[in-house]
Amino acid sequence: MLLKHQITLKTKVMKKIIISLIAALLTGSYSFIANAQNDISNIFKSGAADINQLAEGYLKPAGNSFAAGLGSNWYNTAEVHKTFGFDITVSAGVVQAPMSDQSFSLLGFTNLKPVDASITRAPSFAGKGNGVAVNLMQPHYLSNGTTVNPLWNNGNGTITTFTTPSGVSQYVPTASIQLTVGLPYVNDLSIRFFPEVKVKGFDASLWGIGIKHNIKQWIPVVKDLPFDAALVLAYSRFDLKYAFPASAQITPDKLVSGGLSYIPDPNSNDYTTQGMKVSAAAETANLVFSKKFLFITPYIGFGITNTSFDLTMVGNYPTLGDPVASGNTYKMQIKNLTDPFKISPSEVMANATIGIRLKLLETLTVNAQYALQKYPVASAGIGLTFR
Repeated sequence: MLLKHQITLKTKVMKKIIISLIAALLTGSYSFIANAQNDISNIFKSGAADINQLAEGYLKPAGNSFAAGLGSNWYNTAEVHKTFGFDITVSAGVVQAPMSDQSFSLLGFTNLKPVDASITRAPSFAGKGNGVAVNLMQPHYLSNGTTVNPLWNNGNGTITTFTTPSGVSQYVPTASIQLTVGLPYVNDLSIRFFPEVKVKGFDASLWGIGIKHNIKQWIPVVKDLPFDAALVLAYSRFDLKYAFPASAQITPDKLVSGGLSYIPDPNSNDYTTQGMKVSAAAETANLVFSKKFLFITPYIGFGITNTSFDLTMVGNYPTLGDPVASGNTYKMQIKNLTDPFKISPSEVMANATIGIRLKLLETLTVNAQYALQKYPVASAGIGLTFR
């Protein structure tokens, strides 16, 4: 009876933790999108010629960090379960963007130039501080092939000035919920899954599958040594759709300022279809070694992780087109773009992981680990296990 009460209590605790981690995962996604969205209209001020380069420079580190989090926490020991033994483990942590990706270059744009020519880099999503002031320069050739002269703004050719988006955080949260079951032939099958969740304009889902195989059993002499060794292979995927609320929709009036006026695009000016579509995936392969000492199990892992991240701005968006002159004054033409940009960063990262697992009660464990790689991940987890 006491054992039944303990199991019931632990199950309730695990349920609360699982709900909290689902919320954390969606909150992390919301933080990523909401903070990017705060300054997203400035990306569209860059004009059609430079929008993809500016968007990728700013958003790439956030995408890589998010995908790196998906590839973490697949193991906390090299030991495998007995047949039909199982555990449920929930983990949470943070991914850190490397210093090299906390800013991006302001060189090589078609029509954008820093106001201060000595400043050649701006903070990315993973950087710190405010954005950098840049000038959108009048193109030397308009889209109709006409050559133009820089008549406005004292002849320097500047159409408008704006700042690149500000840095948000070098840390991106990650969370996972994992069921592992022991199968015949000394294998563990791990599954990550939560069904489609719809909340606050978000439509999100996640799934993943992994296997852990005892490789020590196949090596003569080594199989009798007092440690565990395993091969871990895993794949996970996260999909999200987000529809912009009316207050966040990007409209032409948000692209012009300082008395600058505009000519609407003669085509559709319906901007209610705007939103984001995100897909992230991670594949990982690791050799894991562990040694159990009473209730403590230290472990290490070495491997490689391949991540991919796709972010598409979906819907109808305005961008700044060519200026139209009338004497010494001008208006900006608005050029609408459908699904204006897509960024698809990816990384292949070698990694080394060190961690420790503690058995607190007969079926309750906790672990903490650090994965050293280009986008390092620090995390901790708690599990209910019946080995």
